Amino acid sequence: MILTDLSILIADDNEMNRWLLAEQLGCWSDDITLAVDGREAWHFLQYQKYALVFLDVNMPGLTGFELVKKVRAGSANESSQVIAVTAHVQSHQKHLLIADGFNDCLIKPIVLADLQRIISAWRTPTGDADSRYYANSVLEKVDSNRELGRQFLKKLFQELPVQLVKLEQALQGQSAELALDITHKMHGSFCFYGFNDFRNIAGRLEDSLIAGELAEARQHFQQLLEKCNRLLGMQADVLTCIGTERL
Repeated sequence: MILTDLSILIADDNEMNRWLLAEQLGCWSDDITLAVDGREAWHFLQYQKYALVFLDVNMPGLTGFELVKKVRAGSANESSQVIAVTAHVQSHQKHLLIADGFNDCLIKPIVLADLQRIISAWRTPTGDADSRYYANSVLEKVDSNRELGRQFLKKLFQELPVQLVKLEQALQGQSAELALDITHKMHGSFCFYGFNDFRNIAGRLEDSLIAGELAEARQHFQQLLEKCNRLLGMQADVLTCIGTERL
């Protein structure tokens, strides 16, 4: 199935690697941009927003490591999903790449199953997500067990308002350590539920708190608060959707 809303950038100085990855990703998108090196990739990343960015970590000009730092420091793709592509990292070392700013890692030679995992894990809704998006995200996590999905959602809807109040109080009281602890738990919850749009914002909030940037953290909190309030406002619809056989 072609997902024409899924814009993708592939940056690799090896022509064969670029072509092969583009051919594989063609299963999911017909909106794929190719960059021949890190400098060309940076040109695209400054002005064009992509849903997924695949960066070879060892490119000339600008390496993938240098690029992801520039992207996270401020660009049109500051919150995009950036995937490291490398043949020189073992699976148990992926956390090192994530610590450098990548969202995930693909290890060469790349197989379709790994790309499927990336697409499923990191695809975010375009615009404001609706009730069906959240219901389907939970169903994917619970292997389509609707009753279990409803239980998990009810637990989230009960805990979320309490967490938001505690987080706001911690930020107002300049308690960065407490705010980080609450944010980390919320971030983990959004990852568990598969709410990628929430996970992106919570991740940026967590990064700001780790860096000690409280003013920036408060801005991210306001974004998170607005999204959470919208989600809580549609909770009845989400629960209805998760109980519907055909979504």
